[in-house]
Amino acid sequence: MTRGPARRPIQADVARLAGVSQTTVSLVLNERDAGVRISPATRERVLSVIRELGYVANASARSLAGGRNRIIGVYTFEPVFPTTSLDFYFPFLLGMEQEAAELGYDLLLFTGVAGGRQIFRDGSTRLALADGALLLGRYPNVEEIEQLRDSGYPFVYVGHREVSGPPIPYVAADYARATQRLTERLFEVGHERVVYARIGNGDAQPSRDREKGFRRAVPAGDLRRPVGPVWTLESPDEVAGLLAEIRRAGVTAVVAEQHVLAQELLACGERQGMSVPGDLSIVVLGDSTGARGDDTPWTGLVVPREQMGRQATRLLVRLLKPAEEAEATEAAQCESAECPLVPGATVAPPPVPSRQRRPRRQPRQTRVSTS
Repeated sequence: MTRGPARRPIQADVARLAGVSQTTVSLVLNERDAGVRISPATRERVLSVIRELGYVANASARSLAGGRNRIIGVYTFEPVFPTTSLDFYFPFLLGMEQEAAELGYDLLLFTGVAGGRQIFRDGSTRLALADGALLLGRYPNVEEIEQLRDSGYPFVYVGHREVSGPPIPYVAADYARATQRLTERLFEVGHERVVYARIGNGDAQPSRDREKGFRRAVPAGDLRRPVGPVWTLESPDEVAGLLAEIRRAGVTAVVAEQHVLAQELLACGERQGMSVPGDLSIVVLGDSTGARGDDTPWTGLVVPREQMGRQATRLLVRLLKPAEEAEATEAAQCESAECPLVPGATVAPPPVPSRQRRPRRQPRQTRVSTS
């Protein structure tokens, strides 16, 4: 007769062999006493039986029972791999993994299933397998985020995300402050005509944050320095036209929202005999993560993706603490991560207009008499 596979030990087996109730086993597993004193000897006896049986708690059952699995979920609104977005997400995931390990948590990555990526299916969510979740993505489903918030499930969004109704917890890069500092730097070295340019409609929150920083850098009442225009292109194919407008308007510096836009400005300018930063200074507001074959020492900022992953993980763990363990003062649920600035080599003082250049002195000519 063939024997079937050995039955997996359950919590009742642990309680029976340890001579305690299942409630006691549950309290030991969840590292809580719920006001019930458990002696060190009883706790050690339960743990000894758990080791002997090789018992592993069922994560789903613990979640349904309100316990903690010490598991943090990670949900992305776009595929993580094996697509070109791998480079974009990697630093975030690295920071999350390192911080979770230091805090004693495991990460559980939720991927898409047939029918597309959805947080909710038939009114329920698979995220409940984890104690809480970290959400990230450039193109999220805002309705699902709001539904998750209203359900009471703990989560933190990685990136600045505004929703209708009560705000959600998030950790965002401080694009506004970094953009303001970079734009101010252009004014400090002498530029008076500075403009902002981007590809896309600018509706995304990170784009609005960057533009806000640019406008803050313009001194109030200084008519020499424009509060705009903000040029919005539909595609890189329009960069040649943008460059023509820049030259016609006497613009000497551009704050480029995207790395690809800066690359196109540089290439198009070189074809027209312009140099960067000799004729045009360029500041870049997006780092070159995922870019290939570009060794230009851009002046700009670094998106602190790894730091954002770490901060978001710490914030989520704080939100997971029971009320009695939380700090007396309510911790902020929205945090920012500073964007380091890169000096680069694409910013210089503006060129001196030809009409202001001192004329070159001609050598004195002496008439020689032949008589």
